Amino acid sequence: MWKQLGDHIRQYWVIYLTLSSVYLAGVVFGGVGVNALGVSETSQLGKFLDTLLKSQPTSFEPAFLGQLARDMFIMMAGIWILGLTIIGAPLIYLIVFTRGFILGFTISFIIGAKGTLGIALVLTTVFIPTMFAVPLLLLGAGLATIFSFLLLRGKARGESLRREFLYYTAAAAFVSVGAVAVGVAQGYFSILGLRLFHL
Repeated sequence: MWKQLGDHIRQYWVIYLTLSSVYLAGVVFGGVGVNALGVSETSQLGKFLDTLLKSQPTSFEPAFLGQLARDMFIMMAGIWILGLTIIGAPLIYLIVFTRGFILGFTISFIIGAKGTLGIALVLTTVFIPTMFAVPLLLLGAGLATIFSFLLLRGKARGESLRREFLYYTAAAAFVSVGAVAVGVAQGYFSILGLRLFHL
């Protein structure tokens, strides 16, 4: 499986490099975006962050973990659906950029608002799950982009893509299962961070 994955990435390395660049651009713009906030907006977001941290469960509640899993599944399912359309590629890149922007903004704001505690909180609740979530996001987005391009080529040539569709769906389902697992893990790390720092 790992060999096939490596061969796949090497074959379509340009697409994955482009997606990675778009994601990193989103992270950078998200981090810079915090500096563009005014005093009033920063204060309001700070209060919202405090309220959000206090409202987070401190025990492993199935409803909370289930919501995180559903959010990840919906995002991956949306990417899969976009891959089934010829015009879906730009929207896939937009989703990747947005996810990067959210991560960059979140990390920058938490660290700016909480200082040293914010760094520890980010490392505990955000960084570890992100190490697994980002590769799955890029892989799912890459599969969708590739299939979208195959659709465009197949339509021009009048080719049937039934086998490619089955491969794409199976691979997307596998990636989605991993993303859902990461979503649940993110909930565990979030609860762990709140317990660890008594927030």
